[in-house]
Amino acid sequence: MNINDYILLVSAIIVVIGWFVNSYLNRRHEISKRRTDHRIDTLKNYISFYIEAQKTKSLDGFNDIQVSFYLYGYNDEIELIEKITNLITTQPKNPQWLILMTDLNILIRNKLRTEIGLPKVKKS
Repeated sequence: MNINDYILLVSAIIVVIGWFVNSYLNRRHEISKRRTDHRIDTLKNYISFYIEAQKTKSLDGFNDIQVSFYLYGYNDEIELIEKITNLITTQPKNPQWLILMTDLNILIRNKLRTEIGLPKVKKS
């Protein structure tokens, strides 16, 4: 084998490695995009639910929101959802759940704005 054969072999190996690396990085990017899409849908659904709950003082649809947060939420969001759930199940007449929902709404609003690249709102 002469030098040209070695150059050709090394070039082919580099191309194959490049394909694998590119495939791996593209897969990670696609998974990240899907995760972000599901997360943003969860946050938007919660905001719609929150607005409706404020108007009607009803928790219709809360179970769907709760499941979505268990799937796509961060720990601090899940903790607030669990506090709301415990409060509703133990003391259904206690209006404290509205205050916890407002806290969760502020947290969600700031995280949603961060995830879509907007600055946080200073006013709560």
